[in-house]
Amino acid sequence: MDSRKHAEDAMTLVKKICDQGPRLPGSEEEKKASKALQQEIIEKTGLTPTTEKFLYAPEASIGAINKLGWAGLFCTFLFLLGGLGFTMVAFIGYLAILAFLLVQIIRYTGFFDSLFKHATSENIITELEPQSGKVDYTIYLGAHYDSSWNWKHSARNPNTAIIKTAFGVVCLFVMIVMSLLKILTYFPVFDYSYPISLASTICGVISVIGFFFITQYLTQDKTQASPGAMDNMSGIALNIELMKHFKEHPEDLPENCKLVNICFAAEEAGLKGSKAYVKNHKGDEGFKDSYVINVDSIADPDFFEAITGDPWQGTHFDAKLIALTMESMKECGIEKPKTMVNPVGGCDSTPFCQAGVKTVTVAAQNPTITDYYHTFRDVPERIDVSTFETGYNVIYTLIKKIGEEHK
Repeated sequence: MDSRKHAEDAMTLVKKICDQGPRLPGSEEEKKASKALQQEIIEKTGLTPTTEKFLYAPEASIGAINKLGWAGLFCTFLFLLGGLGFTMVAFIGYLAILAFLLVQIIRYTGFFDSLFKHATSENIITELEPQSGKVDYTIYLGAHYDSSWNWKHSARNPNTAIIKTAFGVVCLFVMIVMSLLKILTYFPVFDYSYPISLASTICGVISVIGFFFITQYLTQDKTQASPGAMDNMSGIALNIELMKHFKEHPEDLPENCKLVNICFAAEEAGLKGSKAYVKNHKGDEGFKDSYVINVDSIADPDFFEAITGDPWQGTHFDAKLIALTMESMKECGIEKPKTMVNPVGGCDSTPFCQAGVKTVTVAAQNPTITDYYHTFRDVPERIDVSTFETGYNVIYTLIKKIGEEHK
């Protein structure tokens, strides 16, 4: 197996798709990338992919963060105007921002999706049947082909990105408390009006800075969006190359194993593509007895990791798959592979995990805040083909180990 050639071909595909521009969820560029990837799959593997469309609200999660900042500034303007009516409206507004933050951005529930403009995206599914014609189990290879909005704080200065964001969130909680206290001063049972009024004014002025930071969190300008080379054309390209190898060498595929490659759309919009796939297929025969290898961001050679779960989504991925991933990394020359809990957000393993499917996410990404994570600097030029080669070998080895484990 010429893993170097597969890595080079994967890099060529990454550059080709990234040259077409960022692929924000629901955008025309995402749709264009879908067509290009389908053609690449046909030409590389000889297999015919199918697509499954789904309707969702692209900017109803992470894409709305800067809008929450503007909403916070508006509420603070009302708060500083004074008066019981304005203060109560501000209080309700702050609570609404908090609710949106918790259910849409932290938990990805989609509860408020109906308030946003909807769009259609599509998952790309390619299936490879085992040489024997008998299917005992399925291994899914997953990756997402959409890219993210530009995280302006991180692009400008990754050292202060979290500080600015956290400051804005703290201001939200402070203003909820100050609004409630200010409302209580309008009733005779709570006679501390002057000190609370003074503190309210000070906190309101300071919160303007915090909410302004949130308005600058990201931009909807797609010309400034991330090209998504690492996150996550890297995973897409490597999975296609693996499908190519096993199509050309069916005897190398684990016995009676069906291999399915899924190119998910709209991961950056709250895992909408993987959620749609699981919703459509969770009743399929053998679905819960399958294995999912989600490949997300292969770029930083010193940070090969098995992602163990998404705490924000309440998921912990399969312990045995995590152990097999670590073994695979070591066998592929990675001296100190790591396990990592996903610090924020979620990945496409989560919907499968929530459906009871064994899954793990494989990554090679610096877990600290960098100036290329979710920014316009996520370009192919910063990725070395040798990292792709290692990533390819890790996933290949993991597939083989799952085959041995399933016997």
